[in-house]
Amino acid sequence: MRTTRREALFWAASAACQAATAQEVAGQLTVTNPLGIRIQPFRDGKIPAVSVFLPGNETRFAAVVEMPEHAWRKKMKADGPEGFYSMYSWDERMKAVPLWSREGNALAYRMDLPAGFTLNARATLDSDGLEIAYRIDNPGPMAYAEVQAPTCVKLYRPFTDIFLERTYVHHPDGLDLVASGTPERLGQNAEEWLPSRYIVRCSREAPLPPQWVEKRSDNVTRYHKIWAADTPFIATESSPEGWVAATHSLTSPEVWTNPARTCHHADSGAPLDANSVARLAVKLHLLRGGASDAWARVAERQASHQL
Repeated sequence: MRTTRREALFWAASAACQAATAQEVAGQLTVTNPLGIRIQPFRDGKIPAVSVFLPGNETRFAAVVEMPEHAWRKKMKADGPEGFYSMYSWDERMKAVPLWSREGNALAYRMDLPAGFTLNARATLDSDGLEIAYRIDNPGPMAYAEVQAPTCVKLYRPFTDIFLERTYVHHPDGLDLVASGTPERLGQNAEEWLPSRYIVRCSREAPLPPQWVEKRSDNVTRYHKIWAADTPFIATESSPEGWVAATHSLTSPEVWTNPARTCHHADSGAPLDANSVARLAVKLHLLRGGASDAWARVAERQASHQL
C-alpha cells in the first residue's frame, strides 16, 4: 500500500517529536560546572559510564569514567576476588543496565545485579572535578570481608600519554614521574613498550611485589615502581599544557595506569556485612594548570580527610 502525503507528514512529525524528546532527555542528563566542564551518560546510557567534555570541545570527550568497570567480593580477606559485575562480560549473570537520573549537579543510577546486590552510584561534578561515590546494598544473610567496585578513568586527548612523560605520583619528597624508574621506555617504540601496566604502592608498609618487572602469561608486562607513593594520587598533564587530570582516593593500597589507554586507577575496598551497605569513593580532579596544582588541591583536602 502506498503511503499518502498526509501519512508521510505524520510520520515525519512523529520522528521529529521523538528526536526532540531524545534531545530533551539528553539535556536533562547533562551537568556543567563553572569551568565549562560537562558530563553526560556515555553513549546511550546502557552502561554505567559517563563522558567528560572540556570547554570548547562539544563533541570530543576528554575522558570516559567507567563507574565501575567491574565489581568483586571476598568472603574472607585471604580469598581470591569473586566477580559479581563486569561491564565487558558476555555472562548475563554479570550484567545489568543502569537506570539514570539527574540529582542537582550529579548524575546517578541504580543497578539491580543478578548476584542479589543493588549498586547505586553518583557522579557529582563540582568546581574542581568529578567525585564518584558508590553504595552497594547487600540484602542477604552472607557477610563479606571486602567488596570493591574499580573505577577506570580512561583519558583521551589532550591527556593521552603513552610513554608516561606527563603522568606523576607523589612521594614524601615531592612529585615524580610515575615511570621514572624505567627511563629506557623513552627509547622504545610503542610495540616494545606495550602492552604494559605501571603500578605504584601507596605505603611503605604495603607488601612488596614478587618481582619489580613481571612477565605474565597474558603478555602484559607489569612494572612496579621501587619507591612508594605517600598518597593514592596519580595525575596526567595535558598536551598542549593547560589542564591536569588527577585521580585520588583516601585509602587505596596502590595506584596504577595502563599507558596504552592512559587510564587511572586508585581503587579502595570496604567490608560488607549481611543486610547492610558498603560505601566507596574516588575523585577525578580536572583543573587548569599542572600536576603541582592538582597536588596542592588534593593535599589541602586530604588534610581534612576529604576527596
